[in-house]
Amino acid sequence: MAYIPVEVGRPPKIPKRAAAAFAVASVALVAAAVVLALSVYTLPAGVVAVVVDPVSGTISKPVIGPALGFKAPWAYVIKDTYAIEVIEFVQRERASGRWTFTAPEVLTKDGVTVTVEMVIRYRIKPERFDEIVKKFPAVDYDDKVLVPKARQLIRDVISKVSLDYLIENRDVIAKQIEQQYREAIERDPAVAGLVDVLDVNVLNFILPQQVTDAINRKVAAQQDAIRAQFERQRVEELARANYTRTVLAALAEANATVARARAQAMQITLVANATRGAIEMIIRAAGANATEAARLAELYLYLSGLKEVAQAGNVQIVAISGGGAQIVPVVPIR
Repeated sequence: MAYIPVEVGRPPKIPKRAAAAFAVASVALVAAAVVLALSVYTLPAGVVAVVVDPVSGTISKPVIGPALGFKAPWAYVIKDTYAIEVIEFVQRERASGRWTFTAPEVLTKDGVTVTVEMVIRYRIKPERFDEIVKKFPAVDYDDKVLVPKARQLIRDVISKVSLDYLIENRDVIAKQIEQQYREAIERDPAVAGLVDVLDVNVLNFILPQQVTDAINRKVAAQQDAIRAQFERQRVEELARANYTRTVLAALAEANATVARARAQAMQITLVANATRGAIEMIIRAAGANATEAARLAELYLYLSGLKEVAQAGNVQIVAISGGGAQIVPVVPIR
């Protein structure tokens, strides 16, 4: 086997000074990138920040986002949101950590436990964020002031009222808590002028289950009493209506009876007057004396009676003539 000789060239030599310069440049670039990374910070919208320089011991004025800022590499940034934030006090099983806290359980004046659910809406003043950082370096003003102040205020208000008063005046107590909390935050030297309380809404006063059951039973009893009273009133009104109808019917019947009696009396009077007039005419026409006049009157009345009997249709009149007097017997028809 034959070998073919191959000639390999040597790489060019790099001067030592050039290599050292390249290494220094690389290190400088990396250091510059690190310094730049440590010196630049960005803030999104709704966020405010201050730069804390531990070397000089200074805190910068607030920088309000969105913004791009620069700082010393050794300085650090403290941020917080200046958008509207919400603190919720809810029942224990729904409390989930930051901004959602367990609702305070407080005692009323008469020793009944009440759980108060409440929502607080607030925002910080971003232009004074540096003052907040000086007082609360961990930006925990909510945990140290807003939340404890709410718990203490609720305890103070509820402890002064009885359960009955609380139930009957829920809206009044809620407004009292809202107003006093707002005033308490405005007067607190730690956050006065730094935090604006926008809304305080008391959502619910939650009573123990046994108290709620007792209230429900009481309400049910009151509703039954109202229904019974309504039914009693309905029966009474119906009785009054029936009584009124009966009285009116009796009055109408009485008035009708009186009217009929008056009509009958008037009719009898008219008949009597007519009879008297007829008898007087007969006596004058006959020129009879007193004895004859009496006899004629009796005879007229007798004949009038026979006429009425005959008109009834249930008798038969038999006339017998002879002698000096006439007898007219009346025979009933059966």
